[in-house]
Amino acid sequence: MITFLSGGTGTPKLIRGARRYLDDSAITVVVNTAEDLWISGGHLSPDIDTLLYLFSGRLNTGTWWGIVDDTFLTHDELLLMGVDEYIGIGDRDRAVQIARGELLKSGCTLTEATRILSERMGITAAVLPMTDQQVATLIRTGDRVIHYQEYWVKHRGSLPIDEVIRYSPTGPSATGQVLSAIESSDMVIIGPSNPVTSILPVLECDGIIPALM
Repeated sequence: MITFLSGGTGTPKLIRGARRYLDDSAITVVVNTAEDLWISGGHLSPDIDTLLYLFSGRLNTGTWWGIVDDTFLTHDELLLMGVDEYIGIGDRDRAVQIARGELLKSGCTLTEATRILSERMGITAAVLPMTDQQVATLIRTGDRVIHYQEYWVKHRGSLPIDEVIRYSPTGPSATGQVLSAIESSDMVIIGPSNPVTSILPVLECDGIIPALM
């Protein structure tokens, strides 16, 4: 088994190549969740969703996010209704986010919700959130602190960065599933991606570094 530490769109591209030589059942991916947020009633997990769509054959590989040939009727209507939904969420993509949100509200952990969604999509690879605890990457710009998604998507990365903050009420710990996967893997690959916003959040989870060592 090979385990990838993944975030953003860089590592999924590497995984796409690895799938030419590996069966999906031999692949485990530990995924950054520091860019997750609740938006318009759904739970957005962008880095997890990119992998779910990759493994289920539905990823838009033109953008490396979202579902190929998705429509944006709900997003357009929300904007018409005055909702400041600064992330363009496709209709089918939104359905996944709503389903995840309902699972979380029912008491599932993010790991459990991801496993259920993976099973429903027929995925045999193991897609594991790095933690089940709340964690977010925030950007301090001037006298404001904003979510990384707002900084990158709404403001297109144009604001000056004074500080990158990793916020977590309890301090994120890697899940038992993540630690077990790392320790039992034949190889662990730290994937190519933004080191500050995509890879460091994974490495900062309590237990990850000792497991790698």
